[in-house]
Amino acid sequence: MTRQKPGPGKRTGDLVDRFRKAFWSLARPGLGPGIVVAFSGGADSTALLALSVEVLRPGGARLTAAHLDHGLRGAESRQDREEAAVLAGRLGVPFLFEEIEGLSLMNRPGGLSLEAAARRVRYRFLKRVREAQGADYILTGHTADDNAEAVLLNLLRGSGPAGLAGIPPVREGFILRPLLSFWREELEGYLTEQGLSYVKDSTNQDLAFTRNRVRHELIPYLAERYNPRVKEALVRAARLMRDEEEAWAEVLGNLGPEAFCSVAAGQVRLSVGALTGRHRAVGRRMVREGVRRLTGRVWGLSLARVDEVLELAARGEEKGLDLPRGLRAWVKAGDLYLGLQTAPSPADDEQALPVPGRVFLQVSGLEIVAELRPMDAKMDPRSGSPNVAHLDWDRLSPPLAVRNPRPGDRFQPLGMSGVKKVGDFFTDAKVPVHLRANVPLVVDRERIVWLGGYRPDERARLRPDTRQVLTLTLRRA
Repeated sequence: MTRQKPGPGKRTGDLVDRFRKAFWSLARPGLGPGIVVAFSGGADSTALLALSVEVLRPGGARLTAAHLDHGLRGAESRQDREEAAVLAGRLGVPFLFEEIEGLSLMNRPGGLSLEAAARRVRYRFLKRVREAQGADYILTGHTADDNAEAVLLNLLRGSGPAGLAGIPPVREGFILRPLLSFWREELEGYLTEQGLSYVKDSTNQDLAFTRNRVRHELIPYLAERYNPRVKEALVRAARLMRDEEEAWAEVLGNLGPEAFCSVAAGQVRLSVGALTGRHRAVGRRMVREGVRRLTGRVWGLSLARVDEVLELAARGEEKGLDLPRGLRAWVKAGDLYLGLQTAPSPADDEQALPVPGRVFLQVSGLEIVAELRPMDAKMDPRSGSPNVAHLDWDRLSPPLAVRNPRPGDRFQPLGMSGVKKVGDFFTDAKVPVHLRANVPLVVDRERIVWLGGYRPDERARLRPDTRQVLTLTLRRA
């Protein structure tokens, strides 16, 4: 690992203001006090951290720099960590790190590449830090250059429209990528102006990795021989494709119950007539949307497997087809079913929640802890982990209990003026269907007061006249 001083780069000018606009175009209004910044110490993440300090901290953001040492480069990795810790300290940002055993990435399940396995481990680490810090968001330093490379890689792999849409600006509702409209060169120029150094990862030059060959060989070749602005062209194509994907999502959302007949725990039912009576492109998207509604994602579902599902539906044969990630498709009585091969566990029965006290949820292995404490003016009902809720004790109607969702359940999500069906809330929050049945609901004698891990009820929120606060914590038992 060598310490790298950035080159001259472009003048940054309005870069800070652009970052501010980029962040708030992705973030939800009113949120953002807790932010975890993925921080490797490289140029992109250093610019991300410095911009976050300059733009977000004055508004009250509580920043944490999170660094994962994959353990793949020995002393070089440790030097990376030390350099990153020094820089975070210079910027006045708390630095958290974790080191893993690099050999653990070598024994990868499901044929994952080393890059994919490292990425999965990295995001798991960032999510743990977010939960521990009670943060609202995770920021990653993906740039326009990264997006161009991703589009070209996905094109070479034969990806469909979703892959050609590039890197999503928001993932899972809380992973934000505010640098996607910034080029690496201008970020390096910003670092020069700020007098900030960064580290250069030697593995980024290793041509054994496909992404590095695309970055250092293929894109320069295309720029020299075909289009000097090839990266801009790739990013523009990704933006157009993302617009197309959003339009398709709207079309699918408007198909109505005649197409997506039902979505129940562990199972999605689609009309064979709706699937086979439309253009094949629509049918493909319906199958993928059915899987997304069931599992929350469509990774690993290739074009060939989707076409096999459509052929199964067209034949109308009542036999099954195994799909990736434990899914199965089958036809029955004129409908196509997509379901989990292992049925979901039965939900926990309603259990009393003593205050103060705790209740153990046997199916999930979690517990909910209830504590009473005097009101503290510094408490913010919108801040903290989604696994913690602060409620006005005097506005509740004890006794409390914990149960699972039931048909027709409604509550008033914190920050909303009206009542909403719990099922609709899950859909809007993109909660995978197979997880919904076991989401713990805390209820009093009159209503739901908290969807554990998601949102408290507005009517139980803290107010200036609150005297006693009920704090509910969902955690691993």
